[in-house]
Amino acid sequence: MKRRLGAAVVAATVLAWSPQASASEAMFGYVYTTDTAPKGKTEVEQWVTDREGQAHGYYHGIYTRSEIEHGLTDDLQLSVYVNAAYIAAHNNSVDHLTEGLDISPDHNPYKRQASAHFDGVSAELLWRVMSPYTKPVGLAFYIEPSIGPRESGLELRAIVQKNFLDDRLIVAANGWIEFDKERGTNLGAIASSAPPSFAGTKATYLEEDVGVSYRFRRNFAVGLEFRNHNEFANWSIAGSDQQHTAFFLGPNIHYGGEHWFATLAVLRQLGATGFTDDQRAQIYHGRLYGNEHTTWDGIRLIVGRSF
Repeated sequence: MKRRLGAAVVAATVLAWSPQASASEAMFGYVYTTDTAPKGKTEVEQWVTDREGQAHGYYHGIYTRSEIEHGLTDDLQLSVYVNAAYIAAHNNSVDHLTEGLDISPDHNPYKRQASAHFDGVSAELLWRVMSPYTKPVGLAFYIEPSIGPRESGLELRAIVQKNFLDDRLIVAANGWIEFDKERGTNLGAIASSAPPSFAGTKATYLEEDVGVSYRFRRNFAVGLEFRNHNEFANWSIAGSDQQHTAFFLGPNIHYGGEHWFATLAVLRQLGATGFTDDQRAQIYHGRLYGNEHTTWDGIRLIVGRSF
């Protein structure tokens, strides 16, 4: 009887602390984990990110990603995203002008900005090499090409994950690089359906992300995320081509139910260093603005439903 009672207590404890959402639930807002959708399972997700505040005035950049992901195998997941944005700003720049991040160069800098635009589509292939639930450390890789009317890019990411305390504590680290190319056209040409020019500006983004998440109740977890974002001119990561480095830190909270989850993450820019005169001119009170970042970069909500 004592053995049966003890086994029941252990089973109840394991059940109480076990994850209740789909295996691919987003525990973080910005840091990726090695979790994938099981073979044959599908999940839809809606991402909404508010990039809030620049040097002066006001700046609100609302970015949305509508995603559908499907498990091709237990360790291989395919996802497709549709991306859009809404920008509202006025006198937001270091020079008290309406200009900068996702604001068309054609816009009158003395007038308010309020417009929505289609950002393009992305596809993502995530391959889990080792699972943190069966191996000492989890390891995964992904590739994400994107194409849109303003720019196209290719992102490559390596993901490492370590679980502790019967999978209640998750530590994940990402290293990723993106090769980006802006179109050579302006928004006026795009709006008039003129053919886009592919002769544009090239850039490389290099980033290291780290996140910690602790499941303190059966369906709830809290965590902390850190990002270090670096930009380089051209398709290069040579020190002589580096434009800036910026740092971000903030908390997140996650809810995971049986078929759906929600994650809210907030990141604030801690500070940045510019390595060119143009980049240094966009730093205000130690933070980098202009075409690069915001004070809250950003406030992200991800809601997902598995089928």
